[in-house]
Amino acid sequence: MLIHFSISMLGFMLVHRTLIEIAQEFAISQRDSRSLTISNLAFIAVSSAIVRSPITLWLFIGIVLITLKFFSPLLRIFLIKRLSSTLIPFLDSVILALQSGKSFRTSLQSAIENQSGWRRNQLREIFNSIINSENVIAVKSALLKDLQQELMEIDRSQNRVVDQVKALRRQLKVQENFRRRSGQVTQQIKMQAIIVTALFFALLTFVIVQFGFIEHKNLIAMSSFIFILGLFWIFNVGRRMKWKV
Repeated sequence: MLIHFSISMLGFMLVHRTLIEIAQEFAISQRDSRSLTISNLAFIAVSSAIVRSPITLWLFIGIVLITLKFFSPLLRIFLIKRLSSTLIPFLDSVILALQSGKSFRTSLQSAIENQSGWRRNQLREIFNSIINSENVIAVKSALLKDLQQELMEIDRSQNRVVDQVKALRRQLKVQENFRRRSGQVTQQIKMQAIIVTALFFALLTFVIVQFGFIEHKNLIAMSSFIFILGLFWIFNVGRRMKWKV
């Protein structure tokens, strides 16, 4: 019983530490952090009550820790995509502040403070790098690095700042429209692949039911291999394709 309790407490602390790191990285509110802590405690308590084997309990805790490790990169990708859709309204706020007579840095800082959560943290890092003339930001994102470089160039030039910010906004708008249209094309390809896959399995089921599997196993294996190879080639080419704006 003591060993079981010790494993539960150790597992709770390990998961809790991981959740704290996630909460700090993604600027999760204190209320949500408390909810995560309560959920963690409830999970450990239920697992300890159900699972009697220490090895199985360790397995459950390990699965949770691994899941959280994979969750962070996926959430980061999702948030970066969300951030890209908010950059144009963000630059609109900067332009509005510049037109009211404020300096570029003051306008930029004011627009950043109007953001929230993870977005504000990332934009603050960019702003701090501009103030300190540093080229390094914590998040390894091409979107954030490009934005940082553009804003640093505008800050250095101090010439026709409003026009430069408007030009940056137009550039991001063109990229957004292009990504949306290219996304529609790739979405159509995925839907066609799903339909073709459904038709292939329906035909494969018909052939097996009507003509048998053993008699035609070589033909079925060859056709399945060619079909899977074709699907892999389509998705692999689509993933490696570099769209230029």
